[in-house]
Amino acid sequence: MSQKIAIIGSGLSGSVLAYYLQKSTSVSLFEKSQGVSGRMSTRSFADFEFDHGAQFFTARSNKFNEFLLPYLEDRTVVEWKPKILTLEKGKDPFKRLWYEPHYIAQPKMTSLCKAIASSKDIKFKTRIDKIFQKNGRWSLVSGDEIVGEGYCWVISATPAIQTRELFNASGISLNGLSEVNYSPCFSLMVGLSSSVQLNFDAALVKNSPIKWIAVNSSKIGRSMNKTLVIHSSNSWAQDNLERELSYVQDQLFSELISLIGLTEVDVDHIDLARWRYAKVSKASNQEVCLNPSLKVAACGDWCLGSRVEDAFLSAIDLYEALTKSLKADD
Repeated sequence: MSQKIAIIGSGLSGSVLAYYLQKSTSVSLFEKSQGVSGRMSTRSFADFEFDHGAQFFTARSNKFNEFLLPYLEDRTVVEWKPKILTLEKGKDPFKRLWYEPHYIAQPKMTSLCKAIASSKDIKFKTRIDKIFQKNGRWSLVSGDEIVGEGYCWVISATPAIQTRELFNASGISLNGLSEVNYSPCFSLMVGLSSSVQLNFDAALVKNSPIKWIAVNSSKIGRSMNKTLVIHSSNSWAQDNLERELSYVQDQLFSELISLIGLTEVDVDHIDLARWRYAKVSKASNQEVCLNPSLKVAACGDWCLGSRVEDAFLSAIDLYEALTKSLKADD
């Protein structure tokens, strides 16, 4: 009989870990949101779609490149070759170059995790607040309700701060969590009228509350409706993290107007997202984060760095460690 494993979080780390573990175990995923992907997610509003989290990813390791091959072959993943500018108020823009392939999923950023997690047992809109062990098996609690039980292992694939909160609430200590820090980011999503013309696909912005502008609709496979995704700088987001979202939205939109010359008439839709755990500013630097005696573990980009690839590699490292432990338990 295969062992039952619960994975909390269905971003890239959780989805990849489930993908490999399902070959030899019974895996259940628990996700507090209504869909997979975590920070590789996409928001939709009427006729507009926005990749409002991770904008792209690179692949520098053999393991990640090999994993991506089938998704490149079926074009779930494609290389993105945008026209990129550097923008700074008071200075002429200049073209930037990328010196390695940059990838996106299509038709939206969430598509990669959806493909990886397809056919998995996933319980959406289920926030796990506490876990407890009885007779050597784990149960998962959401609110006052037990939503899963009988698990040999519980693995958290959420941001380190959320993982730490869960394990602390459950009386569990796991090495490597306390060292991790994050920087926040605001994501402004703007739907444009069809008459707007822009001379770039993406822009890196200097000396501004805005760090990044992407013409999201210019990405391969996207809707023809014109959309912009604007990311604030991490430092500006930190300074304004607890401000009213309406204030943040107004400030970033005003800055956008001054940078690229939009007017309010050009805008058909506008919204804002706050990413509290946008970028790992201090990683755990622990390849594997697990307690084999309690049979709890954690993974995520925060184990190794802040890139999408780090999330993948962390899941692979944990899978390899878990495989050894599972074999020892048989």
